[in-house]
Amino acid sequence: MWSLLGGYMLLPSSLDVDLEFLPPLDKLGVTSLATLLLCWVYGSRVPRPRRSVLLYVLAGLLVLSPLLSSLNNSEELRALKMSIPGFYPLTALKFCGRNLLMIVPMYIGSRFLSSDNARAVLLKALPTAMVFYSLPMLFEIRMSPQLHRWVYGYFPHESFSQAMRGGGFRPVVFFPHPLVLAMFTAMALLAALVLVRERQRILGQKSGLVAVYLSGLLVLCKTLGAAIYAIVLAPVVLFTRPRTWIKVACAVSLVACAYPLLRNNGLAPTQLVSQVASTVSTDRLKSFQSRVENEDALLAKANEKPWFGWGGWGRNRIYDKWTGQDISVTDGGWIILYGCWGWAGYLGLYGLLAFALFRAHRAVGKEITPANLTRGGLALLLAVCIVDSIPNSGSLSWVFVLAGSIASTAQARRKSPVPGKAAVERVAAPQMAGA
Repeated sequence: MWSLLGGYMLLPSSLDVDLEFLPPLDKLGVTSLATLLLCWVYGSRVPRPRRSVLLYVLAGLLVLSPLLSSLNNSEELRALKMSIPGFYPLTALKFCGRNLLMIVPMYIGSRFLSSDNARAVLLKALPTAMVFYSLPMLFEIRMSPQLHRWVYGYFPHESFSQAMRGGGFRPVVFFPHPLVLAMFTAMALLAALVLVRERQRILGQKSGLVAVYLSGLLVLCKTLGAAIYAIVLAPVVLFTRPRTWIKVACAVSLVACAYPLLRNNGLAPTQLVSQVASTVSTDRLKSFQSRVENEDALLAKANEKPWFGWGGWGRNRIYDKWTGQDISVTDGGWIILYGCWGWAGYLGLYGLLAFALFRAHRAVGKEITPANLTRGGLALLLAVCIVDSIPNSGSLSWVFVLAGSIASTAQARRKSPVPGKAAVERVAAPQMAGA
């Protein structure tokens, strides 16, 4: 757990190591592989959970979608002097490897973090990590986002102006974008509120005090979207049952799975969001309208190859027929996924997340118990990430550990008739806890 969070929060962003015949490795891929190796070396005291056939089908669909896409994308795309090569099976295998690395955290969550105790520790880890991370965040809010440049030699985002808001600075630290860090802060705040319901302490302090501190930190992030998530969901966490959280999360996952279909038929709430944006400022309204128009153009192109998409190398983007320049802006994660891999890759990814939430729905009862609060809280955090992936392209990879953890339930060990085997298991069990 700390390996996954530590790698995500401390390693450099916007950096890929792309070796021939191997999938490109970014900090999420490196962290996932290192954590998986750590888990294999130390083993687990949790037995292997039973997995549904549907889980393997959805995972296989996501992993193999680039290969399926390559079967219908061998043609070269040209616009004046601009040329994009065909997307061939050998290249597609690299993208298959990248998608496989994306869901490694889900395997880790289901295999090693599927007990009630592991989920409780995972939930507490988010606000705990954010309390320590707030120190460099406060430094950047006061002095400007420079830590990534000082430590790794470059700024993770192409536009430094994105880190400036309201006459001040938004923190970035080692995250790829201020929006992503603000989103992580909002999730840590919601996790702290769940711990308030459980009457748990964080770093020896009352969870309510930590939640107040994280609320102030979120305000300093100057990000409206993350603040809205926290404001809307805080009453839900504090005054409703965990089963209600799960129901909300399941509904959100179904909407996300059908989102391209909703946009194609004019059923997405873009007009409602536009009206809300107009009440905030004219600039936000223009920005949102520009994003909607851009996504409509990208969606029209994606619909030309709806099943398996256009493949990689930017073939899903739009290019000016007179200049050959790329004129598209892909902000939303959903349009990137749908444009590249079509319905196959799209349903593979969002289907896995929805599968995890519906499995959690089966496991959570109406009772308000610590176990139900923990699983319901993690499910709600996962739902927030799913919603945020619609307007933003922040990576979903690390939250797959939440999906794996809530989808699985550790099975009780069977008593072994072999003499001495149970004793061996009791001796081996503390190794994972010490890891």
